[in-house]
Amino acid sequence: MKKISWKRLFCMALALLMLTLVSCSESSNAKEDEKVPSGAETPAADAEIVQEDETEESFDPGVPVNDYGGYTFTFYIRKCGSNFWTVKDIWVEELSGDALNDAIYNRNDYINNTYNIEVAQEYMGDNGACSSYVAKMVTAGENMDAVICNGNDTTSIAGKGQLLDLKDVPYLNLEQKWWDQNSIHDLSLCGKIFFAAGELTEADNNAVNVIAFVKDNVTDYHLDDPYELVRDGTFTIDKFVEMSNAVLTDKNGDGKYNENDVIGYLYFGDSGQTMFNALGNMCAVLDDQGEPQITFLTDRSVESWTKLISFIQQDCTLSMSTELSMYKGMGDYDVKVKMIEGKNTLFSWVHMRDIENLREVESDFGILPNPKLDEAQENYCNENDPYGTGFFSVPITCADPERTGILIEAFSARSMQIVLPAYYDITLQGKYMRDNDSLEMLEIIFDSVIYDIGRYYNWGSMYGTISNMWNNKADTFASSFEKSVKIVNKSMEKTLKAYGLGD
Repeated sequence: MKKISWKRLFCMALALLMLTLVSCSESSNAKEDEKVPSGAETPAADAEIVQEDETEESFDPGVPVNDYGGYTFTFYIRKCGSNFWTVKDIWVEELSGDALNDAIYNRNDYINNTYNIEVAQEYMGDNGACSSYVAKMVTAGENMDAVICNGNDTTSIAGKGQLLDLKDVPYLNLEQKWWDQNSIHDLSLCGKIFFAAGELTEADNNAVNVIAFVKDNVTDYHLDDPYELVRDGTFTIDKFVEMSNAVLTDKNGDGKYNENDVIGYLYFGDSGQTMFNALGNMCAVLDDQGEPQITFLTDRSVESWTKLISFIQQDCTLSMSTELSMYKGMGDYDVKVKMIEGKNTLFSWVHMRDIENLREVESDFGILPNPKLDEAQENYCNENDPYGTGFFSVPITCADPERTGILIEAFSARSMQIVLPAYYDITLQGKYMRDNDSLEMLEIIFDSVIYDIGRYYNWGSMYGTISNMWNNKADTFASSFEKSVKIVNKSMEKTLKAYGLGD
């Protein structure tokens, strides 16, 4: 897929650059950015990367360069109370010396000058509030240029018939490499594409759920190198369980295992879905005609669930949702920082978004894809979390879909050219990511992102079923699903009807 291929090339180029330019700082990158006049081409540092990977022409969006007479083009985006999932890469006020901030500023400056517009943003609120905001605007017939909100809100908006089919938006080319082909393939319905992820924003990358591991615990307990296991295709759930048990240590000798000790796997209430998908299962998939088929209950899914529940029933696992005492009341991201900092866990379930918080941790750690069911499983599978991710969509009240199509293509192309490299640089910054192993893992992770359409639409509360069983450590997969199969199918049919699809 085009986007993934480019990321692979970028990771390889960045690995070479980091070996020779580790001492380069964000401030030096910012100084290069500040030398670029309004409307100028890519800053020198960005140009080097582009020349290494592809020609400058490869970032040509292929759209008309129209003069929009100073029009204010507004992105309506998500903002959450803690700012953890707030979309932060659409607009910044000024240059600051921070590499990512300045890349965003320079991208916008280029777009503003090239198309004679002003990029602006409007916050809609958090999860749930975004769909209400769009509904209110659409009902009132108000113009909305572009929307970026999470999967929960976006599917709700689409289900109300409030979004345009992106294939009908002039000049929007969803085959371009800056669009995530996995999201388009996994989440379209009967050929209709109401929303998509891509390099317009890195919110989709931030929401990928992966595994962090403490390197000192691998060394101290004489474990196999996780990087080599991933490369060899042997990083399976059985190996994951084996390694988790190998580090189990009652540090204070009280006969109990908790956050004061060393455990194997620190997990969260949401990680049941992550692991279910990681072992090669999907709540639903699209058939050759693009119609959803429920795949929740299969022999493989039952086998997978039995393995997972058997695992989290063991002492070597700890739920940060239900089993912590010392860190009670903390957000899950704060707990991860404490546990990794204290080397109290070998593995931890994390979002890519957590990396920003973990950058300050002194303990050396790395990032891995989630384990496979077995060595026969062809690919690693890493869930993109609907709650945290960000999708682009266009409401039906958009006053000028052609203008939106042109500007979004130009914005996305420029984002891929200069913002994505800065995002990688920030994500990889710090001693734990200054090695080729980490770069390679990041490539594998982004190469294997999956979007479970059944999880996104949550037909018949399939996700709720998984979460309840996970948090109750219940091995009742088949019986739990059989109780809800009728409502699952009715819920799916309702979605298709709302889209004007199905029988």
